[in-house]
Amino acid sequence: MGSRKTKTVKPQIETKQNRPMITKKNLIWLAPLALALGSCALQAHDHLAAGAVSSAIGSQLDFQNDGDFGGDSGFVFNLTAGTDTDPYNGYYYTDDLVFVALAVTPDNGGPEPGAAGLGAHIQAQLLSIEGPAGASFGFWETAQDGVDSTNLTWSVPVPYANGTNLIFVSENEGSALADPYGHLHGRVYSFTKPGLYKATWRFVDTSTNGPSGAPVNSPSAPFYLYYQADLTVGKITVATNGVQLSFAAASNVPDDNPEAPPTNYTLESSPTIGVDAVWTAVGDPVAGDDHLHTVVAPLAGSKVFFRLRAK
Repeated sequence: MGSRKTKTVKPQIETKQNRPMITKKNLIWLAPLALALGSCALQAHDHLAAGAVSSAIGSQLDFQNDGDFGGDSGFVFNLTAGTDTDPYNGYYYTDDLVFVALAVTPDNGGPEPGAAGLGAHIQAQLLSIEGPAGASFGFWETAQDGVDSTNLTWSVPVPYANGTNLIFVSENEGSALADPYGHLHGRVYSFTKPGLYKATWRFVDTSTNGPSGAPVNSPSAPFYLYYQADLTVGKITVATNGVQLSFAAASNVPDDNPEAPPTNYTLESSPTIGVDAVWTAVGDPVAGDDHLHTVVAPLAGSKVFFRLRAK
């Protein structure tokens, strides 16, 4: 690959005109840390499977591959910046998150181990979102399986709590012996500001096909997912041995060539900023792997600036 110019993304008041966009591999994210203030200012579809802990009526739904994509795994869904040539201008979005429900019947590829009961109608419920204040989260329902939605169906503000919004995962019509199976592509999930987001979900069965008109399966435990918009440090906390910085390392930016080598990330620090600033690497470079990484940086002096390079 040929050399590319470096783009510097500095903290700024965001407008439609100056919103930072991921367009090149060589990027810099700059973050100041003023200790005197005492505070701190891809494109492969990932299937998140809903099933149940057992085949018994009333058994709890569960997130079958939580260990791969759940927040405790450190996995992060990388978001693409919309442009004025697509329907997502002003948004950071992904169509790679696909909620699915495991099949029971052979017609849908079943029986799959861990599937919910016949008659279950599984939906994903958005419970809460943490992230940059003033942002919004949007869900774009597809009109046709496999065709990306271009219509924002609903949105909620960030931060968000006590949510009731539902997205159907099962594709059945709600009959007592219906397969809980569901597998729809083309839905889009979006945010409106750069940053790291944490969304908490759970699976619920909204059927009335269980005993006495109850659901076939009880709700899953809440689970959370991380989403990263643009190149930012997601969290800065002061630790006993320095300062802890966490950032998401997307595997490839831009994510339009699956065969390209992973993007490499380097966290750097300097006591000053400007053309004469001397930047020092903090730790070793991190190869993009679509996971969160935490680096501990030692502190010297009352003020230090950090920047994150991606190339």
